Amino acid sequence: MNPFKQIISTSVICAMLVAGCGADGAKARAQTPEDTIHTALTALRELDMETFNACTNNKKGDKYLLFGDLLKDKAQAYLPLAEAMVSNLSWEINSIEETGDTAIANVTIHNRDFSNVIGDYIADMIRYVEEQHRIGADISLLIQNIIDEALHNPELLVPYLEACTEEFAADVTVNLSRVDGIWQIHLTDSLCETLLGYAGFDNFSEDIEPFIKAAEQFLNNNLKRWGVDLEKHAGQWFEQIGNTVNNFLH
Repeated sequence: MNPFKQIISTSVICAMLVAGCGADGAKARAQTPEDTIHTALTALRELDMETFNACTNNKKGDKYLLFGDLLKDKAQAYLPLAEAMVSNLSWEINSIEETGDTAIANVTIHNRDFSNVIGDYIADMIRYVEEQHRIGADISLLIQNIIDEALHNPELLVPYLEACTEEFAADVTVNLSRVDGIWQIHLTDSLCETLLGYAGFDNFSEDIEPFIKAAEQFLNNNLKRWGVDLEKHAGQWFEQIGNTVNNFLH
């Protein structure tokens, strides 16, 4: 992947994964695997992260698999982003096989298809870099500012999410286990990706992929000529991204 694309994608994906609010600690009251699935997914759609966390393994130590538990003053900026990603979430439970304290469910997930959001955002940022270079901007500083914006101003992504109108239906396997009489969903990367409408997971559609490739080629042909050593700065930028995300999560 082109370093610029990778850095921007990482920034935006991190912002998406830490979006959300709520607290941990509530005990799920669902008594069956079916109840647990309905309760958890309803809570996710309503951004009731207290209930969602109680019904899943979302919280691991002080980190989260999906929608990190942020301080309230930080969370407010992420709420529109999180709401846009889950407002159209729906599901159907097709079957459940229960064996003792484990269960496997086949569930059809419906949501809007956000797979082009990152691609569209990157494409606009590349166009912006090109325009700013024409007026003599410092490209290295400009890219740093773009990364900061992606992390600290997540509301900029909301129009990209709202512009997505295509919907999808995907069958997923949901694994559950019962501990102390309480059923809990085991979240996986694949399940999280599907619940979020494939937002930010680098699986662009055929419509956007050619433009992204052309834009990457444009950058590859011009960054050195512009005097930007992207490889030199990439490690530093990734470290800053990681530090920022850790601050959000702790």
